[in-house]
Amino acid sequence: MGKINILAVEDDKTVLDGLCDLFASFGYRAFPAENIAEALKIAEAERLDLAVLDVSLGADSGFDLCRALRAVSDMPILFLTARSSEAEVVCGFSLGADDYLTKPFRASELMMRIRALLKRSRKSGELISSGELTVDFEKQTIRKFGIAVPLSSVEWKIAYALINAFPEPLTREELYFRVWGKASSYVGENALNVNISRLREKLGDFNGKTYIETVRGVGYRWTEKTE
Repeated sequence: MGKINILAVEDDKTVLDGLCDLFASFGYRAFPAENIAEALKIAEAERLDLAVLDVSLGADSGFDLCRALRAVSDMPILFLTARSSEAEVVCGFSLGADDYLTKPFRASELMMRIRALLKRSRKSGELISSGELTVDFEKQTIRKFGIAVPLSSVEWKIAYALINAFPEPLTREELYFRVWGKASSYVGENALNVNISRLREKLGDFNGKTYIETVRGVGYRWTEKTE
C-alpha cells in the first residue's frame, strides 16, 4: 500500500498548517484546503484515504462538504471542530461522518482515532480472528468455532465499533452515536447496558475473561487482539 493521503479542511491557516505537520510526522501525506471549493478540487484529483473537516469554514459549512464528499466517496470522514452541541454532533453523523472530535484536542487522541478509522476502512471484506472468534466484516457475522453467533443488528454494531477501536476503549456516548446515531438521552441510559450484557453472554469468555471489559469511568473495551 502507498502512502496514506489525508484531506485536511480548516479555515484557520495556523491550525491547518499544524494539522498537516502532524500528519506528515506520522508518515501521512496531507492535502490542505481552506474551503469547500478547494477541498472538492483535491478530492476530484487525488486518491484520498481519509478526510478531517472543520464544521465552520468561513462562509462555507463543513456539513455541506461532508454531504458532497459522501456522495462520491466512502472514505472515513472525521469532524474536528469547536462546535460540540448535541444537535451538531448528531447532524455530523447523520450526514455520514465516521467520528467527531471537539477542540481543543490532544494530538495523540486525534491520531489514535485516525488510525482506527483507517484500520476499519481497510477491513471491508476481510475476515479477522480474535480469540476463538472469526469476524466477517462484509457479512456482518461473528462465528465461534465455525458456528454463527446469533446477533441482533445492535449487538453487531457494538461489537464492530469495539473491535475496530482495539486496543483503545470507547466511551458510552461514543457507542451511542456509533450504534444508534443519537445521544444516550434520546435512546435511554439502559439500552447500552442491556445490549452489552446480551453480547457478552453470546460471545462467552476466552482464557477466563470476557471479550468486552468495562473501563471504569470511561466506557468499554474489546480485550482480545485481532489478526
